[in-house]
Amino acid sequence: FQRLLDQSDCDQMRLFLTCLLLLTRLPAVAGLGGYAGASLRLGTNARSVALGGALVADLNRGYSALANPASATYVNRAEVGLSYIALPLNRSLQSISATFFLPPTAAVGLSYLRAGDNQIQGRNSIGQPTGDLSYAEQFAILTFANQLTPTISVGMNAKLLLIALADEDSRGFAIDVGVLYRRPSGLSLAVRAENVTGSYSWRVAAESGEQAYVDHLPLILSGGTSLPWREFTFFAQLDLLYPRLAQDKGIALADPILLIRAAMETLVEERLFVRGGWDGSAATLGVGLQYAIRKPADSRVDYSLLLGRGREGFGHLFTWVFGL
Repeated sequence: FQRLLDQSDCDQMRLFLTCLLLLTRLPAVAGLGGYAGASLRLGTNARSVALGGALVADLNRGYSALANPASATYVNRAEVGLSYIALPLNRSLQSISATFFLPPTAAVGLSYLRAGDNQIQGRNSIGQPTGDLSYAEQFAILTFANQLTPTISVGMNAKLLLIALADEDSRGFAIDVGVLYRRPSGLSLAVRAENVTGSYSWRVAAESGEQAYVDHLPLILSGGTSLPWREFTFFAQLDLLYPRLAQDKGIALADPILLIRAAMETLVEERLFVRGGWDGSAATLGVGLQYAIRKPADSRVDYSLLLGRGREGFGHLFTWVFGL
């Protein structure tokens, strides 16, 4: 172990790349895009995507409230994150998140996300083109968190969902809760329950008049850890996604889908972050550069390359995080 601690930066980079290669051998699962709320599961910022979304136990600056609402209590001043994600097939995702410390031990956050596509080919019942359609999902999120002890914090997200497809629209509401245990050494353990309650409803025109239709958000239970070691930080996370199915007597949870995430991040020359991981179905990678505006290392620019699935093509993710 001491030999590992005494490695040069070059040797540490070799270790990082070797571990990243091993992550690609983890078992893959089918994509989770077929369930309601998929835009939020894609990732809200470049660092999260580069680290395979394995940040439930991390303090993700600028976006801590969206990784785990309980981690918002560790901001020591106002933090803001701005992101733009350019995806294949004319899709895009934009987000802004702000987190504020509330003395003595609380924090509050406000976030807004929008995902959409305005070039969807519409067709009628016999397959004839009817023109381009637009689709947009918007999420407004209010976060509150508080420290119960110096090492344990809890938090909650309240999410308002607004969705528009052509001339139809829908609204919904969902709640997330999280708990974070963080030692002074940086070792963290966390659990999160996403969409404890959540759905959005549609009113669709039909021959007999309007009909109501409800999309239920899947319940996602997550547990994870983060472990810093010298210039490295290692992340591991396990997700259980329970689809909600409508039945005659109410809503039932289907069999869970298991998702294993793992990632690592290293700091080179105290400014450049190199990141890589596994999001359960594909390898992820990205970089980040921290710099000073008003205080040392108070700002960071992140980039992540989304490899896509099949012949989907590449996506490019950009995030700017800064303190106020």
